[in-house]
Amino acid sequence: MKKILLMMAAVAMMVSCGNKQQTSDEPATDAAEGYTFSVQNNITGTTGPNCFLPQLGAPISFEVTGEGDILDVAATVKIKHSDKTEVKDARATSELWISGRQDDTRDTKIVLTADEDNQKKLVEWFGKPANEEVEITFKGRIPKADLDKLNAKECTNTLVF
Repeated sequence: MKKILLMMAAVAMMVSCGNKQQTSDEPATDAAEGYTFSVQNNITGTTGPNCFLPQLGAPISFEVTGEGDILDVAATVKIKHSDKTEVKDARATSELWISGRQDDTRDTKIVLTADEDNQKKLVEWFGKPANEEVEITFKGRIPKADLDKLNAKECTNTLVF
């Protein structure tokens, strides 16, 4: 009798918990769905021939898409022109470096690059007057493991012009 009651309880629990399977009306989930990436600080430094042009401290917003071990990352930065105006030859590509210390001997670094349209927008902005703003998006395919190491941490965020 105990076995029958135990069996009926198990069947009832399976029915109540459901054995729900994804229907065609439900969107497929991927590894990046619900994955948010952020860093604790804004732009902390600049380097390159035109490194003096942007003011430091510009916030960074991230969008992560894709699935699997490599994810697509887009970082948008709205930078403001400093009062410096002397422009040097621009790099062929501009980058955003995000790096963080893992321990005494290792850093994790990701590199995102401005595409052709964003690079053109940036070069046009170089000659603008002080306080002029431009929004630039840097993109890259980054290992999820590297994103996990930097996520929600204080990082060194460097614009490379």
